[in-house]
Amino acid sequence: MKRWMKWLLITLILLIFSGAGTFTYFYFNTDSHSEQTNSLPLSDNIQEAFQEEPDLDEPKEIRIVGLGDSLTKGVGDQAKEGYIGYVSDKYFEKDQDATVTLKNYAITGSETEDLLKRLEQETVRNGVQKADYIFLTIGGNDLFGVVKNHFMDLDQQFFTLQKKIYLENLTTILATIRNLNPDAPIYFIGLFNPFSKAFGDIPEINEIVDDWNQGSRSTVSDTTDATFVPVADLFLESEENLLYEDAFHPNNDGYHLMGDRIVSYLKENNVANR
Repeated sequence: MKRWMKWLLITLILLIFSGAGTFTYFYFNTDSHSEQTNSLPLSDNIQEAFQEEPDLDEPKEIRIVGLGDSLTKGVGDQAKEGYIGYVSDKYFEKDQDATVTLKNYAITGSETEDLLKRLEQETVRNGVQKADYIFLTIGGNDLFGVVKNHFMDLDQQFFTLQKKIYLENLTTILATIRNLNPDAPIYFIGLFNPFSKAFGDIPEINEIVDDWNQGSRSTVSDTTDATFVPVADLFLESEENLLYEDAFHPNNDGYHLMGDRIVSYLKENNVANR
């Protein structure tokens, strides 16, 4: 073979290998192909599993709203928490490991008509709308207002008339709450007779309180996801003093007993709704 042909052949071979090397370098090292060489083809689910950060257990956030009178306000409790603060601490924060935001809109001395007006206030309406749980006491001032106004001529007809007004107002109150918030469970805490210890066991007063509680229970039962919580027996049957020095409101022990009763209903309802 002539020398020039030999050199031509060598040159062609070198060009072929040189071109193949250049092609290999650019194919395997350019950005367009780096993903193909650096990772295996994984399904979307597997890739997401590797990419997602593990979920951290964060405390649940619970928004509680209190409505009504001095019992929800906590008058008589030295800690100024009442039953609602006790329930918040014992059940939601400790048992449920939740972070609680508590808005207590209760006002001492409120009757049902006062609460109806309170539910027209924008701040209260916004709080009710955002609530996860709603606790309510009302009616005690309606009932004992009859005693105060007709002390010298107490007659059953006065209690019967006031009870009718009370239940009509309570129906409107519950409907208003449910209209503002269709989902939050409502816990209505019943009445008790604070005079049973101070004035002895007066059957007439106990019967009137029972009658009003029965009417409240029936009205509450007509509201979706609303629970009536009785507490009259706690004060009637206890041998310990559960009243504050004013002989009308519960003391610390009284509120704690109310709180324990409410917690028992919360647990029962949560189990039933699972």
